[in-house]
Amino acid sequence: MARTLSDPTQPVFERSRLYTQILHFLLAQNLNDKRVLDYGCGPADWGVFMATEGASVALLDLSPAAVELGLRRAHASGVGGSVQGFARDASDLSCFRRHEFDLVFASAALHHTLKYPNAFDELVRIIRPGGTLLLAETYNNNPLLGLARKLRANLEGEQEEQGEEIILGDREIGQLRRVFRKVELCEVNLLAMGKRLLRGQFHRPLARVLLRTLEAVDRALLAAAPGLKRYCGEVMVIAER
Repeated sequence: MARTLSDPTQPVFERSRLYTQILHFLLAQNLNDKRVLDYGCGPADWGVFMATEGASVALLDLSPAAVELGLRRAHASGVGGSVQGFARDASDLSCFRRHEFDLVFASAALHHTLKYPNAFDELVRIIRPGGTLLLAETYNNNPLLGLARKLRANLEGEQEEQGEEIILGDREIGQLRRVFRKVELCEVNLLAMGKRLLRGQFHRPLARVLLRTLEAVDRALLAAAPGLKRYCGEVMVIAER
């Protein structure tokens, strides 16, 4: 996982700072014998990784093809017996018991499901008291970034169902705080959100130098003015039930 995140030829390199935080958090947990849900699993990188750390993992995605891919990857990684797959709508998680999961992890997935009735209530229902909801999401408190995202979506002909109409911001964090006893935010990338302009170019040394420069400026700026963190473009959310 660490090698992939640091590889500039990989698509996830653009979110390497956010995902490295996620990786460090997960490695600090004792996942052995924990019941974990990879919510909106996609290719199931994280779900399979958590299974290799000893967790019993359920993969959830609307796409049966994504779930099948995740199960195949689990078998190829030697943890097929620890991973189950569920292809279904997030608004109906009746396949899971109340308080079934110790950890629910959603990578760039929650903003796709919040718009569906009952999806949030179902998510809360399946997390046990003392359990954790871990999110890796785009953050929506910066109006300039919001405008840039909409402009990019329009220029690229992005469909509404891709989820850009709901991105995690103060309203959604408030929704979490009403249900979870503790919600911690770890915001990253303020000026470094300029990386979006370098998408597809990170294999070039100059692009990586520019990105590292922006990240260094962010570190100095956010250390001097911590209040600016709320305007960062990405966030790790740790919500304890």
